[in-house]
Amino acid sequence: MGCNARRAGRVPHIGMTGRLCLALALAAPLFGGELLVFNASGALLGSWPAEAASAGFVLAPRQSLYGAARATYLDGRGGLHPVLWVSGDDPDAGLAELFVGYQAAEIAPRAPEIGRTAVSGGRRARVRYVKESGGFGWIARLEFDGSPAEGPGPLFDEQGRLLGWMTVKTVDGAPMHFGIPVARLDQMHATLRLDLPAWNAQQDRRGEEEYQRALGHLWADDFDGARFYFARAVELRPTHARAWMHLGFVEGKTGRTRRGMECYETAIRHDPKLAPAYYYLGFALVMAGDGERAKQVCAQLEKLDPALGQKLRTFIEISHVDVVEKDASGAGGLKHRH
Repeated sequence: MGCNARRAGRVPHIGMTGRLCLALALAAPLFGGELLVFNASGALLGSWPAEAASAGFVLAPRQSLYGAARATYLDGRGGLHPVLWVSGDDPDAGLAELFVGYQAAEIAPRAPEIGRTAVSGGRRARVRYVKESGGFGWIARLEFDGSPAEGPGPLFDEQGRLLGWMTVKTVDGAPMHFGIPVARLDQMHATLRLDLPAWNAQQDRRGEEEYQRALGHLWADDFDGARFYFARAVELRPTHARAWMHLGFVEGKTGRTRRGMECYETAIRHDPKLAPAYYYLGFALVMAGDGERAKQVCAQLEKLDPALGQKLRTFIEISHVDVVEKDASGAGGLKHRH
C-alpha cells in the first residue's frame, strides 16, 4: 500500500515527497482511518491506524507522534482533517487523543462492554479474560483464531461497534495482544491542549522500551518479569513516577511489601498528583496494620480524586471491623465494634 504503514507500524521516509506519499495513501484501499505524520521539513514519517472516538477527536498510537511537526487524519471516506493539537495522552495505554475539528467524519457506535469476541484489523479474536491489572486498571487478553492483527489499532465487536483499542506487547520474546476498554479512553478526553512540537518537547523516552515491556508482563500476570523491567525503567529514568508506582505494585505482589510502599512514596514525590499511587500506598499501609497513616494518605487522595479516595476510605473502614454484633438498643439491627 505504498506509504500505508499499517502492516509494519511505521514506515521511514525513503526519499519520496510528502505530497507523493499522500497521493499513494489516498489511492490505496481504505480500511478505516489513518494518521499521516510529517516532520518539520514536510517529509512523511509514517502512516498509523487511527479512529474517531468522539466528535472532532481521534485516537492514535502515541508513538506515531514522536518527531512529528504536523499530522493529518485521513478518514474512511477519504476526507483529510489536519491535527490541531494533542488533546489527551495515556502513556500506559500507548494512546494519544488528537483534536481535528468538529467537521470530522462521524464516529462508530460504542459497544456497552467487551464480550467473548472482538475484531481488530479485520481479524477476529477470542477474549480470553477481562481483569483489573494493578495500577493500570481493566485490560482484556486477546487470542486471534488465525493470523493476528499486525499492529495497534481500534477494537470493535462483530457488529462494528467500538470496544476500545488493541495493543501488542512483547512477553518472553513473543507478541501478546491486549484490548483496552473504551471506558479507559474516556479518561484522557480533552485533558491537554498542546501542538505537536510542544508535546514532543515534553517527552522523555529514557527507559520507555523497558517500561512498555514491563506493562506486558504485568498484564500477563508475570510479576517477576514485570518487576525486572520496571526496575530497569526507573534505573534509566529515575523520575518516571508511573514506573515507580507499578514497581511498587509488583514488589507487593512478590512479597516485598515494605519495598512496595517505598516505591509508591517515590512515585508520589516525583508526581504529587498521581492519584493511583496514593490509593495503593494507602491500601498497603492498611495491610501492614498502619491504619492511622493510611487515613492521612486517604485524606490527600480525596482532594485529588474523590471517587478513588472514597474507595480507599471504605476499604480502611471495612478492614478495621473486628466484631459485628447485635445492636442492644432494640432496633434489631447490627452494630460494629472495633
